[in-house]
Amino acid sequence: MMRWILALLLLLNALTLAWQWDAFATWGVGPNTGREPERMQQQLRPDGLKIETSATAEKRMAAEMAAAAQTAASEAAADPAPTKP
Repeated sequence: MMRWILALLLLLNALTLAWQWDAFATWGVGPNTGREPERMQQQLRPDGLKIETSATAEKRMAAEMAAAAQTAASEAAADPAPTKP
């Protein structure tokens, strides 16, 4: 009995693999490869997304912090604090 169950499971596994690889596409049966194309068309600004590695993100953040510190220092030098008489 266990042999028949194992054989049936192997056959079902092979059929699932064939279905995934579009072996039955000539008969119009296969997995859904579209995967919601309407969502791809509804994207607002897909070019606005940047994918960074952690190293490039650290470099960018360090440069932004240095620029912010430099502008804060230049603003402090340009507007000295009033002194009390």
